[in-house]
Amino acid sequence: MIKDVVMDAEGEKVFFLGNEAIARGAIEAGIDVYATYPGTPSSEISDTLSEACKLLRKMEFYMEYSTNEKVAFEVAVAASMVGKRGMCGMKHVGVNVAADALFSFAYVGAKGGFVVVSADDPTLHSSQNEQDNRWYGEAAKIPVIEPSTVSEAKEMVKEAFTVSEEFNVPVMFRTCTRLNHASGIVELGKIPEKKLEKVDWKRDPFTNVLVPAIARQRKLLLLERLGKVKDAFNKFSFNKISDGNRKEGVIACGLDYVYVVEALERLNVNLPVLKLATQFPLPEKTLEDFISKLDKVAIVEEVDPFVELHVRALAKDYGVEVYGKTNGYFPESYELNIPVVEKGIAKMLGMQPSVDYDSAIQRASEIQSIAPPRPPVFCPGCPHAASFYALKKVSDEYGGIALPSDIGCYTLGVNKPFEAVDICLCMGGGIGISNGLARVVKNKVVVTVGDSTFFHAAIPALIDAVHSQANLTLIVLDNSTTAMTGHQPHPGIVQRGCGVEAKAISVEDLARGLGIEFVEVVRPYNIKKMEETIKRAIEHEGVSVIVAKQLCAILWNRQRKSKGIEIRPFEVLDNCNLCLECVSSFACPAIIYDGEKVWIDAAQCAGCGVCARVCPEGAIKPKKKGS
Repeated sequence: MIKDVVMDAEGEKVFFLGNEAIARGAIEAGIDVYATYPGTPSSEISDTLSEACKLLRKMEFYMEYSTNEKVAFEVAVAASMVGKRGMCGMKHVGVNVAADALFSFAYVGAKGGFVVVSADDPTLHSSQNEQDNRWYGEAAKIPVIEPSTVSEAKEMVKEAFTVSEEFNVPVMFRTCTRLNHASGIVELGKIPEKKLEKVDWKRDPFTNVLVPAIARQRKLLLLERLGKVKDAFNKFSFNKISDGNRKEGVIACGLDYVYVVEALERLNVNLPVLKLATQFPLPEKTLEDFISKLDKVAIVEEVDPFVELHVRALAKDYGVEVYGKTNGYFPESYELNIPVVEKGIAKMLGMQPSVDYDSAIQRASEIQSIAPPRPPVFCPGCPHAASFYALKKVSDEYGGIALPSDIGCYTLGVNKPFEAVDICLCMGGGIGISNGLARVVKNKVVVTVGDSTFFHAAIPALIDAVHSQANLTLIVLDNSTTAMTGHQPHPGIVQRGCGVEAKAISVEDLARGLGIEFVEVVRPYNIKKMEETIKRAIEHEGVSVIVAKQLCAILWNRQRKSKGIEIRPFEVLDNCNLCLECVSSFACPAIIYDGEKVWIDAAQCAGCGVCARVCPEGAIKPKKKGS
C-alpha cells in the first residue's frame, strides 16, 4: 500500500508487491528523475512513484509518464548527465523502443546513477513475445542484475545505482513477471532528505556528442569499464554460494533461486547452489570456483539459455557436464516453476521427482477441457466494442476490408463476434503496415489504434502515409487513458504523473496539422453515425482520420459515481423476438442469453445504451426508476 511505501520508519517490516519494493528502493536510493511508459508487468512501479511523489515530505523527485519508452529513457539520461540519479521503467518490449538511446548512452557513460528497469514477461502473460533482455546487456555492454526475492528487489535497486556511479555505466535491472507481481516482507531503509535542486550546465561535448571520432574513443572506455565491473561482480554481495555434500550443483539465476531451494527440499538432497544475481557480465572467477568442485551442474534461468551458454564455455576446462535448456533438461519456452525445476534437477541426478507431476498435469488438463472457454472480453459499456461493431458491419457490406490494428485493450477486436482486427505486430505498427497494404491489396484499408498508442509510436507512420499519399482510413479509439495497463495518463489528457496539471494534445488537431483533409470526431455509442462516418471516410481519396472519442467505461462509471449520478441500466422488453443480434453480434458481457430468454444483468450494465441501438426490434430500453 502507498502509505507503507512512503513510511519514514527505518527498520519497520512491511508487506510489499514486488513492484512496490522496486519503487521503495528507488526512493531510498534518492532518485531525482523517474520516467516511464507503462507496460505490464512493470506498471505498478510508476503508479506507486506517481502516488509517492504527492505524499513524500522530506524528499523531492520528478516523475513523468512519457510518450514512449525511448523518451522515458532520454528524460532519465538527462538527469544522469548532470550528476543526478535517473531511472526509467518499462516492460521487455519497451526496451526495443529505447534501444537506440540505450546503446549510445553506454558509450557516453553515466555520471549520476542510471538504472533502466526491464520487466521481462515469460509465458507472454500480457505481451506479444517472450524475449530475454539479458542479451541487450551483452550487446550494449552494460551490467545486468536480477533479484531473487521481493526483499532483494528493493535492496538491489540501491546497489544498481551504486554500481552505475562507481563504474560510470548505465545498469539494467531485470525482473520477471512472477517477481513484479509477487508479494513479500521487506525491511524499510532510510528515506533520504533531499530537494530536487537544479544545477548549472557544464559543457562536455567530447563525452556527450557521439560523432564517430568521439564514439571510437568512448567504445574503448566502455570496454575498460566493463572489465572493471566484471572484476567487481566476483565480489558482489548478492551472489551467494550455499555448500552441499554432492558433486552435482545448481546455478540459480535471479527469481529461479527460490524455485531451486524449494525443489531441493522436495527432493531431499543437499546440492551446492550458486545464487547468481549478476547476469552480465558474468563473474567468471566466482563461476569457476563453483563449478571446478563439481562433476555436473544444472543451470536454472528464465527464457533463454543465456548463462548456460557462457557456463558451457567455462565448464569445458574443468570437465564439468552442464544440464540446461540446450540439452532438454529445462524448457526453452514459458516461465519456470517449482515442478519444472524439480523435474530438471531430478533428471540430472537420475532420480524420480517427489511427485508424479506429469500425471497431475494430465489430470488438470482433462478437467480444464471440461470447463467452457473464457476468452477475455470488452468491459460492459466499452466504447471499443461499439466501434468494432460498426466497423464489422461496414466491412461486411464492402465484402471484406483489410483491418490492421495495434496493441491495447482494443486488440480484443480480433475475437468473435467482432473479428475486426487482422494484424497486430507491435506498438504503432498498424499504420505503417496499412501504408504498405494500400499499395498491394485491392480491398479498402482501415486501421485502428488507441489514443495512448497513437502518441507512443503511430505519428511517424501517419506522417509517412500522408506524405506518400496512401489511401487508408485511421480510426483512433480515444478513451482518454492508457487503459490496458491501469489507466495511466498520456499526452492526450490534462494530467501527468504525480497528478500534476498538463497540457492535453488533441489527436484531431494534430491530424489536421499534418494536412489531413478528412478528420472527424464521432461518439462511438452512436452506432449509426459511426457506420456512416466510416463509409464516408473509406470513400475519401487519401488518408482519412476518425477519432472515436468516448471515455473508458470503467472511468466513466467512476466519474458518475463520484458525482452521485445514477447509472440507469437497460432491460429487455417482452417484444424481444430472440433474434440474438445483441448477443451474437455485439456480445456485451452484461447481456445474457440463458437458452430461453435474453436479459441484462443490471449490476454489470454501464447504461451506455448501445445495445438499444443495436436491437432491430427496439426491445431494449432504459430500466424505469424504482423497478
